[in-house]
Amino acid sequence: MLTKYGLRTLAKEENGYIPEYSGDSNKRDRSYHQGISWVWLLGLYADALENIIESEKDRIEKEKYMIEKEKLVENIKNTFQKELYDGQCVGNISEVYDSQSPYKPGGTCAQAWSVSEILKIVTKMEI
Repeated sequence: MLTKYGLRTLAKEENGYIPEYSGDSNKRDRSYHQGISWVWLLGLYADALENIIESEKDRIEKEKYMIEKEKLVENIKNTFQKELYDGQCVGNISEVYDSQSPYKPGGTCAQAWSVSEILKIVTKMEI
């Protein structure tokens, strides 16, 4: 469910999966919860990963999750730094993104909860 730009709202294998935010308003509305990636969900994913790391007793498993966290934070930095400087709305992050390459942005072009979750992850989980 994890993509470069967020978490999908539906797994690719599920019936009704819609990977792109496109078409008329009805089709776009249906895609919101049928596969599109939401940026703000990355915050919940990062929090869950932190909780797993904190509670994991096995050293090898803990290291595995710490590496996953490092990769997540590095991806977020690289992806969203580019988005903040070169995206469709400079200084902002879109509401949703397609769940497949080229991960086109959709919804509102300046979504406060997208920006805040990315900033929270990068500042809280700084490596």
